[in-house]
Amino acid sequence: MSWSTTLKNRQQIRAHVEAGEQIAVMFSDIRGFTSYTARKGDRAAYELSRTHEFLLREQIEEQDGVVVKTMGDGIMAGFAQLHSGVDAAIGIQKAIMKRNAERPSEPIDVGIGLASGTPIVTEADLIGNSVNMAQRVSSLAKGGQILATEQFTQEALPALGYRYISLGKRELKGLGAVRLYEVAWMAEVARLTDRNDRFTLVLTERGTLVAELAKGLHSHSKNTAATRDKAPSRSILQRGITRFTQAMLDKSIAAVGIAREQPIDRVDLSISGDKVIVRVGKKEVYLRNVDINQAASFRDKLVQMRRELYPE
Repeated sequence: MSWSTTLKNRQQIRAHVEAGEQIAVMFSDIRGFTSYTARKGDRAAYELSRTHEFLLREQIEEQDGVVVKTMGDGIMAGFAQLHSGVDAAIGIQKAIMKRNAERPSEPIDVGIGLASGTPIVTEADLIGNSVNMAQRVSSLAKGGQILATEQFTQEALPALGYRYISLGKRELKGLGAVRLYEVAWMAEVARLTDRNDRFTLVLTERGTLVAELAKGLHSHSKNTAATRDKAPSRSILQRGITRFTQAMLDKSIAAVGIAREQPIDRVDLSISGDKVIVRVGKKEVYLRNVDINQAASFRDKLVQMRRELYPE
């Protein structure tokens, strides 16, 4: 984008704020970036962050947004129009999904937060409650997820075709309990989420299974595995989450992971007692702390779709 276009977009943002109109503030950051840096080294992490920034800038600028600042593993952006922020966020997730399909061994997983408000606009920054809100919301987003505040969804004209899923109230550090919504950007057939909202499986109309993990599980999974023998009293839930995250981060499962798709002809899902077993190839993933009735419905829809797409 040319400097003149960037300047025009900045001026539009400033004009909206000065007129008392809401603008969109977006935060996006890479999930598991710290652990990736530790495993791969600084140079590899730098290249990953550059790829992330390129993909995001392209989508943000296409929607007349402005990249306000970059933070290594994250980006802050502003948009004069709220719907432009939603369109950019959806474009980002789609671009990342496409890129991950092309390079499954080096996936990028991004969580995005959206908030609206009238922040203070300086020459190089946005300052205010909406900025803090967007940053906190993004920290709760799973890889592949777009989360928005209730105020944002009310102002962003749902009539334009956006579909939001209510997640209820969530505690945001320093900001209290805020009602959040997820932007359902994938064409979904069904979804299965654990009771603590730490992971989500999404069955898409494309005939794929997409998995999303909460931010903290990336760096926690390997550490938990390393201390398995030192913590025999861990709960069944913790052990289940550990097995889940280990399997999802296992590169031998053709990059099954956060917001990474698997064709459903490679996936089998069964229920045994209080756990759900997801098989991908020769690997098994154990999911616990889920509603078994919802899991059964999810399984039935997966089986039905597989029969329709892959008749014997």
